[in-house]
Parts: sequence; structure tokens; C-alpha cells
Amino acid sequence: MNSFWKSSLTFSFFTLISRVFGYLRDLTLAAFLGAGQIYDVFVVIFRIPNVFRSFFGEGAMAQSLVPSIIEAKENINLFLNQIFSLLFFSLILFVVLVEIFPEFFVSIFAPGFLQDTSKFEDATYFLRIAFPYILLISLTAYFGAIQNSKKVFQFVAATPIFFNLSLICFAFSFSELSLKILGIAVLIAGFVQLLLNFFVVLYLGVLPKITIYFDSITLKSFFNKFVPAIFAAGVYQLNVLVDTIFASFLVTGSPTWLYLSERLIQFPLGLFGVAVALVSLPNLTELFLKNEMKKISFLSFKILGLLFVMGIAFFLGAYFFGDLIIQLLFKRGEFTFFDVEMTYLALQGYAISLVFLLPQKYFNSLFFAISRTSMVVLTGVLALITNLILNYYFIFELDLAHYGLALATSVSSIIVFFVSIFWLFKQKILMV
Repeated sequence: MNSFWKSSLTFSFFTLISRVFGYLRDLTLAAFLGAGQIYDVFVVIFRIPNVFRSFFGEGAMAQSLVPSIIEAKENINLFLNQIFSLLFFSLILFVVLVEIFPEFFVSIFAPGFLQDTSKFEDATYFLRIAFPYILLISLTAYFGAIQNSKKVFQFVAATPIFFNLSLICFAFSFSELSLKILGIAVLIAGFVQLLLNFFVVLYLGVLPKITIYFDSITLKSFFNKFVPAIFAAGVYQLNVLVDTIFASFLVTGSPTWLYLSERLIQFPLGLFGVAVALVSLPNLTELFLKNEMKKISFLSFKILGLLFVMGIAFFLGAYFFGDLIIQLLFKRGEFTFFDVEMTYLALQGYAISLVFLLPQKYFNSLFFAISRTSMVVLTGVLALITNLILNYYFIFELDLAHYGLALATSVSSIIVFFVSIFWLFKQKILMV
């Protein structure tokens, strides 16, 4: 337990530094751009590589790769080479596809922009510049997952700092902040993040290589986890993307208000929820392989109790003091008092989700550690479908605008939490 909490605190510390720089990035962009067309396009279009990054990279890769590496034992190098090669070639093909048909992807992920020719053209232009970032950040995430399997967490947590620094530096280096400049800043950040993690993995002596030899037996365990991991890692991003798609039909500024409020929600999620989930995964996997289920239950109750208390505290803070927080953080330059009020409205809709999303992050790691990946698929599909239905109902039936989009995410997170906790007790994974 001491080792677990020490690793969690280390991860949280570097995540905190990253989130501070993330705030400075958002503050800079909001002050320079306001809730206008350029920021709307950046927010909506950058969701596309972010969503696919969660599929190919960060969450999905970590949750499926870490247990598979622990299980692979003496075949680790062969296993890592095969996964790296599959990931690399798949990403190259996908990037080329998006570069050839950017209009198609914009029309799918931002259909509201079709009503505004200027927005649609800007969105297509920015997507073509920024989308290769998915290749860079997914390989970075792959190297990060290797580090996690070795219980090295600090470099992974520190990696996003360079993304934030890149955008801040570029914003202050040019008199006019355009989509082209933002796209170049994103790509440079991707290269720096990849290089950092490349050298860490090289130092650990587990640097993978390109191979054309693939062993289906070796890969089976990984893919049995990877497909469900897409739901675990991508469902939240998918729900946020769904919100953004619906927001593209609303008034200008709606995507920006949703984005900034969701960024505030992501602060405690990344600082505590993701940290605990990533650090606990190798420990839970090892306990499960030793069939020590009582220890898993004991550890889970201690972690869930802490996360639940944190969630309530963050909910109260966001709901009752969010207006003041947003004013202090973002009311600069082109970001007006009206933008503050609209962002706070979205934050109120998202706030209750904190109580349930923090434990859900841990639940997903627990499902992977005990090889119950079907639950990840079930809860992921349930969250996505619930969010879609509620988004439509809250916007087009109740006319709640962007507040309804945030509220729908919260309601779906509540449903998924209770389904997960009921299953864990029924299967006696959690034992009273």
C-alpha cells in the first residue's frame, strides 16, 4: 500500500504541474481568441485526433498493454515488437486516409459547420495540419504504457507539460494567432513528447523494433483486452465528442464554453482518477494472478472510499464556486463576462459527474486486471447510448442548449457507476 500511494502521489504531482500549464494554455488561448470562430474550430476539430488517440493510444494502450506485458514474461520483446509494428503501420494508414479526405471527417464530427462555409473550410484546413499529431502521441502513449508496466509513472505524467508549453510559446511569439500557427504548435509538441518517452524506454532497455513477423498466439491476450479497452478509454472522449457534435449546431461560442468547463472537470479526474487507475492496474493484475481476491477487495474499498469523498468535495466546489473560479481563471482579453456565465452554466451540468467518474476510472482498471473486459464493453456502450439519447432530448425537446449537453454526460455517468458497482458486488469482487 505504501508503494502504491507513493506512486500515485508521484503521478499526481506531475499531473498537477501539467494541469497548471494546461490552465495557462487555456487562459492564453481564451484571452487571445475569445469564444470566437478560431477557438471554436480548434476545440471541435482537435477533438477528432483526441478521440482516436484514446483508441490507439493513452488509455486503451495502457489498460490493455500493461496486463499483457506482465503476462508475457519471457516473451516480452517479441510481444512488444509485434504490437509496435501493428500500431505504427495502422496509424500511418489512418493519417494518410484523413489527409486525403479531411472534408469527410469534418462533416461527420462537426456536421453543424456545414451550415457555415467559412467555419467548414477553416475546420478542414486545421484538421489537415494537426491530424498527424495522432501518430506522434499514440506512439508516445505506447512508450508510456511500457513504462507503466515497469512501474515508472513520472515521465508519462509529465509528458503533457510539453504540449501546453508549445501552444503557450507559439501564442506569445506571434502577433496574430491563426489556425496554421496552432497546428504547427501541436505537431512540434507531439515530436517533443515522443522523443522524451523514446529515450526513457531506451534507458529501460525495452525499446521495441519494427517486425513483419506476427504470432497470433502471442497477440491473442492483448487483443482480447485492447478492443474492450477502446470502450474504457474512449467512451468518455466519445461522449465529449458527441457533446461537441451537438454543440456545433448551437450558437457560436458553445463549443468553447463546453470545452473550458470540461477542462475544469478533467483537472481532478486526471489528478486523482487517472492517477489511481494507472498506478493500481499492475498491482491489481499481480494480485489477481496470485488469486488474492480478498486483498483486491480490501484495496478497492480503501481506494473507492477516498475517491468518493474527493468526488463530493470537487462537485460542491465546482457547483457553488465555479462562477468565481472561471472569472479568476479565464476572464481576460476577448473572454467576456457573458462567456464566464455560459461556461459556468456548462460546469454546473458537468459537476455531478465528478462523484461517479472518479470511481469509474478505477472500476475500469479493476475490470481489466481481473479479465472481465466484457463489463468494460457493456458500460461503455451503455454510457454512449444514454448520452446520445439524452443529448437529443435535452437540446431539441427541452431546449437546454449547451447546459443540456453537459447534464446528459452527468446522467450517463451516474447510470454506468451503479451498473458497475452492482455487478462487482454480485460477482463478489467487492466483498463486505
